[in-house]
Amino acid sequence: HGYWNVAQGKMSKSLGNVVEPLELKNVYGLDAFRYFLMREMVFGLDAGFNEEALVQRINSDLANDLGNLLSRVVTMAHKYFKGVVPVSDLSVEKELALGLDEKAARVLVTYTQEMESFAFHKALAAIWDLINQMNKIIDVTAPWELAKNKTCQPRLQSVIYNLLEGLRVISGLIYPIMPDTAAVIQKHLGADPAEPFYKIENIKQWRRLVPGTQLPKSVTLF
Repeated sequence: HGYWNVAQGKMSKSLGNVVEPLELKNVYGLDAFRYFLMREMVFGLDAGFNEEALVQRINSDLANDLGNLLSRVVTMAHKYFKGVVPVSDLSVEKELALGLDEKAARVLVTYTQEMESFAFHKALAAIWDLINQMNKIIDVTAPWELAKNKTCQPRLQSVIYNLLEGLRVISGLIYPIMPDTAAVIQKHLGADPAEPFYKIENIKQWRRLVPGTQLPKSVTLF
């Protein structure tokens, strides 16, 4: 157990033990370690640190929430649309009332404000609100049930397209904290490496994913 002095960027002894950040980075990966620091601690203040909390964050936030979301959505895109980004009809989206575009816009406002205030933990919490909303949408819309009925095909297309768009937004928002993870997500959304989705003006625009784009198969993020 140790304490990380964020303001001074150093570890100090506590209870006779010292946590070695570089060792933990080598064990759990730089992106995961950086996420933990930014999510768990308030910038400029001393904060408690222990490896158990780090592992819990990785398992819960990263592997279960974000990693599982990417895996579920990309896997369904391959299962139902042969890995091609489907077309989404605006009238169907309105009928479904998914609200992901509105949710993403609200999250972006909060994220921008908190990042500019150096409240990185609050900015990340806002991103995870969007991630949780998307996981709920999967459970509520049950794409596996929509896929059983041909008349529900337009609904299935809209659900999957909006979930893929949500992942695009998420990949852009996590980029400052987890650049490698963001790059992996964008690769699996068929992004052009020469024109990534990191620019804030691109993140603000909904429906930037191009229908017909071929997606690589899913991967385990964490």
